[in-house]
Amino acid sequence: MRYKHVVFILFLLSLSLGLNAEPLINKQGNVPHNQINAAGYSVSKPENFVLGESVGYIKKEALKVCKSIEERDIFPITGPLAKLSQKQIDCEGFYYAGKPRSVELVFQDDQLDLIWILIPELEKEHINNAMTETYGAPTMVFDYGAIYLQVNAAVRNKPSEVLFASSRQTKAMLKKLKEEN
Repeated sequence: MRYKHVVFILFLLSLSLGLNAEPLINKQGNVPHNQINAAGYSVSKPENFVLGESVGYIKKEALKVCKSIEERDIFPITGPLAKLSQKQIDCEGFYYAGKPRSVELVFQDDQLDLIWILIPELEKEHINNAMTETYGAPTMVFDYGAIYLQVNAAVRNKPSEVLFASSRQTKAMLKKLKEEN
């Protein structure tokens, strides 16, 4: 399951490095990286998809930037924060890193907690380099992928995808993993 893989990695990194899993945020609560180079290539967290926002708000934003969207309920609920509902909005045609992408927006109890951006394996190295340029060196690189703990982000190897996680998602999983270990 993706949640456990990513958060377990974040947990191990935070314990071993003594890091705080809080992302760097601006006054609006968004990661303050809107660095787009001259060619329009950006690997920053998508501004339209504000972590913590509701399904309704994000759906309106997705309609502005996606070629098509599909909303679905996830059942059974698998997210650690979901008590009442878990939903996903699948977005097609969202421009990220200079190309149209498929994006999975995962909500737990009507709050956006995970942004998964699918990328071709051939682009992974280039995206990792751009993430490092934007956010600094990854906290750790290993078989799973590159983890950017400083912004609750990752570039996963298999399947190839970029992840942005909410602070509450990361905190909840870190707490759960600490209790289990």
